Amino acid sequence: MIIRQATIAELPQVMTIIEGARQVLKEAGSPQWQNGYGPDEGSLLNSIKQGVCYVAEIAGDLVATACLIPGVDPVYTAIQEGQWQGTEPYLSIHRLAVAKDCGGKGIGKQFLPALVTIGKELGFQDLRIDTYPENQRMIRVIEDAGFTYRGR
Repeated sequence: MIIRQATIAELPQVMTIIEGARQVLKEAGSPQWQNGYGPDEGSLLNSIKQGVCYVAEIAGDLVATACLIPGVDPVYTAIQEGQWQGTEPYLSIHRLAVAKDCGGKGIGKQFLPALVTIGKELGFQDLRIDTYPENQRMIRVIEDAGFTYRGR
């Protein structure tokens, strides 16, 4: 698996991965990324231009995407029922999605630790990630990558 920054030319493929993940969530009965919420083409284009959108590639095919966003995340300032461990600058992992036809193959379990490594190479020791509370598949991937629940 090769992990690298996405290019503008790959935006359609990134959107296909996102839309496939959106469909998987819908089929599972999850409201996550539904009804106009979640990643859209404009936000992903901006992320690619800023160099914060990454893709996982296997044998020339894009199989996953995620964004590594540095700086204060307003969503994370509203933590409830817990608190963050550190106060150092942090990197948020957002919009992690695996291609629909690659689900169940362990792609996420390989991709997320690789993103953590990239985050540390970028100088961040504090990395944060979240998901919808009922997204059990992603919760397992997050826990398997060594993240600890900090709150809601």
